[in-house]
Amino acid sequence: MKNPITIKLITALLFLFFTQQSAGQSAPTKKGVFDIPHKTPHELWMWPHRATVFTIIKERKKAYDTTYIKSYSKRFIITMPITTRLMHFDLVDWKAGKRLQYTPNYRYDICIGISSRWATFIANTGLTIYNRNNKSRGVTRYNDIQLNLYGKRVTSDISYQYYRGFYIANTHDYTHEDNHKFEVRPDVKTTLFSTSTYYVFNYKKFSYRSTFAFTESQLKSAGSPLLGAYYTLFGVRSDSSLVSSIFIGSFDSLSRVWKGSSQTFGINAGYIYTYVKKKFYATTSVVPGFGLEQTTYERTDASRFRSSYGPSAKVNLRLGFGYDTGNFYYGTMGMYDFFFNFSKVNCTFNYSTGKAMVFVGYRFKALKTERRVLRKLGMIDYPGDPRNAK
Repeated sequence: MKNPITIKLITALLFLFFTQQSAGQSAPTKKGVFDIPHKTPHELWMWPHRATVFTIIKERKKAYDTTYIKSYSKRFIITMPITTRLMHFDLVDWKAGKRLQYTPNYRYDICIGISSRWATFIANTGLTIYNRNNKSRGVTRYNDIQLNLYGKRVTSDISYQYYRGFYIANTHDYTHEDNHKFEVRPDVKTTLFSTSTYYVFNYKKFSYRSTFAFTESQLKSAGSPLLGAYYTLFGVRSDSSLVSSIFIGSFDSLSRVWKGSSQTFGINAGYIYTYVKKKFYATTSVVPGFGLEQTTYERTDASRFRSSYGPSAKVNLRLGFGYDTGNFYYGTMGMYDFFFNFSKVNCTFNYSTGKAMVFVGYRFKALKTERRVLRKLGMIDYPGDPRNAK
């Protein structure tokens, strides 16, 4: 998130997504973006900025049942979450019937989230409130970017994760020593790119944004079937065999892998439901997926392996609990993806990813301030603004 190019890319993706979602819900109007003045050089320069603002803030027909969902899209929403990011993998040796569980040394960070009709961002403040013992579990460094785009009909999850530094959580299964002493692998690096999308069938009564984006509230209990597709590319690399010397006696020689990758794609279908009792809510979602997977890797003896495409599975879980008064809200939520490879040839990778947080937030009334800022920037109430035409 420190890379300015990355920040600009994320901003552009969110902005484009939100604009497209808003345009899809727009009411018919006689005045459009091409009625914005664009003759003089200054007007031409300002036109794309004014057109974007025009599209975002214009009044729209409500594409949902207001007895089930309340929108706060015109509020300025600040959330203070404490978050942890998740990413671990297993090296599975099918011939020996063994596995090594590679886990990063997780930490819990204080973040700040800002939401409005424009977009939703969560940024790390750099403050960590808890980090497990570095001496026994090593140090993990990571860049973990997870985008969750919640439209009314379609939601999308996009993530890029880079982790360096793992410990083997099931070390004691093989060494029979102190359960708190782990094999540490600071040289192991993983990258994961994942994207998935879902169509929300009951979008008029069910809100994803209520539990996971805070720009809406679910007023009554409701749920929806989900249908979508996914693609994931996982890669791992180390300076030596992933099967360390202390484990060699338990694993087959074919599993002495030092780098490899796995890609999987398929379709997923499931259900999400939010239960509401007065101001309390609880959301649960289970979305299994089935598809194809291919694994490639190189061993320390320079031999290589590439599997044919075989069956694989994915499970997406979402959980959320909270209390929402309208202005003030707090709670906890988590999102998890588990990937499984059913091929039992040589060795394979299973992996999982996700994030969890506890949070507290407040929705501020900021419509007057928003209009004052936009007016000062020349985005509204300029000469020829079609909104002011009679």
